[in-house]
Formats: sequence, structure tokens, C-alpha cells
Amino acid sequence: MDELLTQFLIEGRDLVADAHGALRALQGDPADARTIDALFRATHTLKGSVALFAMAPAEELLHAAEALLVQARRNGTAISERERSALVSVIDQIDRWTDAMEADGRLPDGAAALSRQLVQTLIEEEEATSVEDAAPAAWLAAMTARPQFAGRLPALGGTAFRYTPDPECFFRGEDPLGTVAAVPGLLAFVIMPNDAWPDMDEMDPFRCVCHVEGVSTADMDSVRAAFRLVPDQIALHPLDADTATRMEDGQGKRAATALLRVEGAKLDRLARQSGELAIAVNGLDGLAARAEPVDRELAADIRRTQTAIERASGALRASVAEVRLISLAPALRRLPRLARDVAATLGKEVRFSITGDETEVDKQIADGLFEPLLHLVRNAIDHGIEAPTERAATGKPGQGEVTLSIAPHGDRLLVTLRDDGRGIDPDLVRRSAIDKGLIDAEGAAALSDAKALRLIFAPGFSTTGQVSQVSGRGVGMDAVQSAIERLQGTVEIDSLTGSGTTIRIALPLNAITTRLLTISVGGQVYGLRLDQIAETLRMETQAIQAVGQGEACVVRGRTVPVIDLATLLGHPRARADMERLILTDVTGERIALRVDAWGERIDAMVRERSGLLSAIPAIGGTAVLGDGGVLLVLDLQELAA
Repeated sequence: MDELLTQFLIEGRDLVADAHGALRALQGDPADARTIDALFRATHTLKGSVALFAMAPAEELLHAAEALLVQARRNGTAISERERSALVSVIDQIDRWTDAMEADGRLPDGAAALSRQLVQTLIEEEEATSVEDAAPAAWLAAMTARPQFAGRLPALGGTAFRYTPDPECFFRGEDPLGTVAAVPGLLAFVIMPNDAWPDMDEMDPFRCVCHVEGVSTADMDSVRAAFRLVPDQIALHPLDADTATRMEDGQGKRAATALLRVEGAKLDRLARQSGELAIAVNGLDGLAARAEPVDRELAADIRRTQTAIERASGALRASVAEVRLISLAPALRRLPRLARDVAATLGKEVRFSITGDETEVDKQIADGLFEPLLHLVRNAIDHGIEAPTERAATGKPGQGEVTLSIAPHGDRLLVTLRDDGRGIDPDLVRRSAIDKGLIDAEGAAALSDAKALRLIFAPGFSTTGQVSQVSGRGVGMDAVQSAIERLQGTVEIDSLTGSGTTIRIALPLNAITTRLLTISVGGQVYGLRLDQIAETLRMETQAIQAVGQGEACVVRGRTVPVIDLATLLGHPRARADMERLILTDVTGERIALRVDAWGERIDAMVRERSGLLSAIPAIGGTAVLGDGGVLLVLDLQELAA
């Protein structure tokens, strides 16, 4: 792919996300000048970006959107709901065309006609002729994006000018640069192309294809006099002190937030190496233990050195983790547009909203979260939200609500998707699972409603009798769970028939290393993810009683089923006077797992299971220990299901 196009795809999508963020903010305060300015800047910069490619319909559409925003800024008026809705459609379409450029290198057929249609939704017919009238304020605002003017704006006012020489000016002996040089009080100017710069082999040296933008300390009449021979080629605008200050503030903010783009693979490699350093540090503990019987002083020195290296490697790992933090907004920018597309396809009225999408998470989490969330949103709209007539019959408003909220909680990221649709009937889930042979009738009847709902994550499960054009609630939900588990996360579901469904996803904020608790079962050592452990406790053996065909104990007045982990893994069961239990909530209900012993807590890089291990259930991955040994990491959610 062309390097310039690759850069456009990155920056264009960032600008689309910025524009959508401003449009969401305008829904709450349609007259907020700062938000309108932010939307204008994103729209104007997008217009300049698409002009570099064969995207004329996109440029025309953005020009019309820019003109609407210029009028609002000039007049200090609010953006109406009709205008905001039209602007949302424009940015959505630019997003689709950006995807088309990535896939095909060109806009789809019919883009020009669609652009004209969307322009009509932006501007009332009587306003359609005022697009060019907005140009002076537009080019003035565009100057705020040019670093050439940073620190060179008049402190006490002055004049900004835009000089567009006639293309044939050279044949008449005109000297555009000489004309500009004669401007009194000239502070700075920049030469810009009227359109995209032509290729060198297509460049006509006798034709002027650029214009000049500049600022002067002189008043408008004095500047106009310098251009008295070309009055039809000049546009002027007064600069007061407030305007200059706003322009300087905008430039200062852009300079302060300048970004260094780093290839993702380099960050991944840096994270992997910092994780391997943590593993190597863990190996010093075993070395100290081996040295203890031989030379106690040497063992103490090794442990002191280990502590120092742990401190340094921990700081390095924290720095690497901070570098890898990125906002979720760019990764999730397409969700609102896709939600609107799905709702329109199904003829449903849905209001989709996101909160907390500016939360910063590890790059790996941001990269992997979009696909499962897209599937969940599609399912929520397709099979969660009812048709308007059905909602009206049940007393609900015709417009359904789907909300996605994201928030950090400690070292975890909590993602919650809610809809106010029909919910999921656990009895229907049981019947569907029986019909598809996923469980027998006796097993289904024994399931609580919470566990029955988790059946939707079983491969091949569906409650629908026909294939949907968009999705099916439950169809492919196993893929959602697998994607979340690859990110070392967990997913829970809660639903109330007739009221809606809530899906909660918990993910690590730091994806470099995983905190593990080592345990001993049947003479073997395994690892358990700490985020899957609610607590550990010791209990006398006689406190565990037989209940039916299983066992249970009482923890703080609550009866908890007890499962012997050795039996699950095919190891001989050890007997002891004091049992060690690990309590977990990964199945939706609290259960206790009996283990022989628990060991240390370690930071390790957990790799996905692959090869032969991929066919073994309940293995969540592997981790390399400091002594070079391989630790099998168990997935409690799959093991205890």
C-alpha cells in the first residue's frame, strides 16, 4: 500500500473519531463554541487530507459540512438537531469511503451522486448558495493549523489575507511574491497549493497553481492598498487581539500534544522483552535457594541483588506499559456508525451511546476488543431490541436503547453492554440446548438460571429458528468468549425477560504480564490467574459435607459447592486434616476448588495454548518459569463449567 495512503488511513480515522466525539458532545450542548470549533478543525483537516487522493466527492461533501460549521461559528448559533444528524451522516460516509480506499484504493461507484444527496441534507435550499460566502472565515480558521504562524501573530490585532493569483498571471508579467513582499507590516506568509500538488511530469511552470496566506500588523485598508492591482484575487479578514490569542492557543495545544508514531510491532517486541526480563528475575530466587546450603552469605547477596533488579525491572515494565497505553476511541470509532447501519437495515429505532471510550488501555486490549464488541452490539440490536410495534405493545418507547460503558476498576477494565430489549429467557435457552444435543434434559433442569444463560457461549448454540441477515443472539457467542479469553478476560451475562440484557466484560489494563498463583495438585504444579480467584481459605476436612452426589461447605453463612481439582485433572486425591480451598465466581456462581497446596504469586507472560495443548480443555495457556520450566495455566471458567 502507498505510504501516503497508509498515513491518511491512520490520520483520517483519528479525525473521524474526533469528529464523532464532538458530535456526541454537541448533543448535550449544541451551542458550545469550543466543541463546534473542534468539529470544524476535524472536518477541515479531513477535507485537506482527502484532497490528496481521488476522493473529489468526499472533498465536496466535507466542504459543505465545513461551510455549515463556519456559519455557526461566525454567527455564534447552536447546531440544530437536524444539522447534527446530517453531520453525523456525513462523517459516517467519510468513514465508509475511508474503508473503501483501504480495500480498493478508490471510492465506490455512485459516490458523486451520494455526495450531492448528502449535501442537500446539510443545507436548506435557500442556504445552498451560501457555501462560498463562508470562505473567508474558513480560510482564516485553517491558518490555525499551520505551524508557520506560531508565535508570529500580531499581539494587538492586524489583518489576515489570502491572495489567489490568476493562473495566467505570469504571462501578464505579474510577480505574486513581489506583491506579497510589498504588504506593510508583513509578519509571516505561507504558500499553499490550490488543489493537490500535480506530479512533476505534469507540472506547468508557466501556470500558477497556488495561493498565499499571510498576516500583517497593518489595518485592512493598508493591506488592501498593497493588492490594489489585483482586487479580485484577494480576501481580507481583520485580526483582533482575541482572535490572535485563540489562534496561538490552538497552535500551542497542537504543539503540546504532538505524537511520535511508533510501529506496533516494535512496541510488542519491547513488551515481550520486558516480560522476559521479569521471568529471568524470578529465576534468581531458585538460585539463592540452591546457594543457601553452601554459602549463606552468597545467598543473601543474591537475594539483595534480586530485589534491586526486581525494582528496576518493575519500573521498566511500568514504563513500557505506559508507552503502550492508547485511547480506546480510535479502536471503537466505527461502532456507532455500524450500530446505526444495523438498526436501519432491520427497520428499528435504536439509540446507541458510548461512555468512557477515552479510557487508555494496553495496545493489545484495544486491538482485540473491537471484534467481540461489534458482535455483541449486532446481537443486541438484532435479537435484543424489539421492533417498534412490539415495543409499543409492551408499553416501551419506540426507540430502543443500547449503551456501552467503559471504566477502569483497579488494574482491570470493566466493559458493560446493556440493552432494554426483550431479554433472554433461560427456559428457552435450556430447550434450545437440549434440542441441539448440547445437554440432556436432566442436566438442563439442574442448572440455575445464571448457569443456563451461560449456555449461549457453547459452540453451535442458537435460540433462533432462522438465520438472521445480521446476527443471532448466541450464534457465534463462543467466538466472543474465545476472543475475550485470549485477552485474559472474563465475560458474564445477566438478563431479565422483557427488560433487557447486560453483558459485563472484565479485562486486564496491563497485557504484558499476568499475575498468577501457583498451586499443587496431585504432585503437579499449575498456575491460576489471580483475577479468576475470589479468595483462598483453609478449612477443616469435616467441615466439608456430602450433598447429593457432590460436596459442599458453608462460607460465611453461604453454602458453596466444593469440587476436587485433582479429580477433575485425573490426579489421585490427597487426604489432609486441613483442606485448602480456592473460591471463584467465574461460572456466575461461587464455587470452591480443593487443592493440595498453594505456592507463590508470580508475574509471568502467559502464551496462548497451541499445538497439542490446544485440544486439551481447561488449559488457558503456558508460562515459562525462571528456571526454564513450563507452567500450565488453568482456565477456571472452562474447568469448572
